[in-house]
Amino acid sequence: AIENAIANGAVTLGGDMRADSPGHSAKYGSYTMMDLKANRVIDIQLVRSNEVGNSQRMEKEGFERSLSLLEERGVVVQSLVTDRHTGVQKFMREQKKDIRHFFDPWHMGKGLGKKMDVLSKGKGLEDVGLWRKSVVNHLYWSATTSTTGEEIVAKWSSVANHIQNIHSHENTLFPSCLHEPLVGDQTRHWLKPSTAACEKFTAILLSPRLLKDLHKISPEYHTSGIECFHSLILKFSPKNTVFSFKEMLCRLQLAAMHYNENAGRSQASTADGGLRYSIVFPKFKHGEFMVRALKSNPTTGYIEKLMELLFHHVVEDPQPYLDFSGQMTVPEKLCDQFIRPDKEQTWVKDL
Repeated sequence: AIENAIANGAVTLGGDMRADSPGHSAKYGSYTMMDLKANRVIDIQLVRSNEVGNSQRMEKEGFERSLSLLEERGVVVQSLVTDRHTGVQKFMREQKKDIRHFFDPWHMGKGLGKKMDVLSKGKGLEDVGLWRKSVVNHLYWSATTSTTGEEIVAKWSSVANHIQNIHSHENTLFPSCLHEPLVGDQTRHWLKPSTAACEKFTAILLSPRLLKDLHKISPEYHTSGIECFHSLILKFSPKNTVFSFKEMLCRLQLAAMHYNENAGRSQASTADGGLRYSIVFPKFKHGEFMVRALKSNPTTGYIEKLMELLFHHVVEDPQPYLDFSGQMTVPEKLCDQFIRPDKEQTWVKDL
């Protein structure tokens, strides 16, 4: 995949980290770099939390390692799409000014939706939750239909008026809503101006940080492929299952091989040639369904190649592979940083 990225010239990469366990006390963090145009995983960096002090710092470390490796290998990075991790933002702003850094719209929409969910649980604020789908969709629309950051902000800011049934705006870049007049069943649960629901909701929609970050939202590429890959990793490395560093790394690499081989699968068809679809209820839809194209069955040709490598090369001459494995830097175990007490002395102390 790296060779293909080099051959294609300047590439757009997407990056994101996956923790090996839920919560904020993960042991491992695997940072994935993907060629977004080709939809191929081109690098994975595995970081153990004790390498960087705590699990909160793993994402920035994995990102820096991956980007450095790819540039050393000759990959020309034109632009990069990530979430809004502050450490990654600072690194790109200070040390990689020549690379255009964009924020992933899916992550921004997810964060916005969570804030709306929390707000809508308050007393008298239930109507805020009814706007969740429309507002997140408006975020995507603002990003994909604009050519400048100022236009994105203008379109996005209009939603603060729209939720109050106001459809003319002061910004000349987007002076009015583009939809037809809403009548009958098309009317919405409009929020009354100056009410608690309207004021608190507007504060979220027009927060200074969000408006600032909208200038860097990705208009074309997103990291949905990385999210799919992270879901696939669960089949190779289930969360809450303990693996050593090398075991985890091998499982991640197997998952990447499987993903890259099957990323471009065609849509499955029926016996008479019709395309197949399925109705699913994904978690992020909050009970709503969506129609998804069924893909053809995945293949595992990479297994045959690995078996051929094993029996025709490793078994016949294992020393080069043993040397390579021995040269791999493996972080110390988390428990090695603590002094293990004598068992008998511990029993006496407890008594």
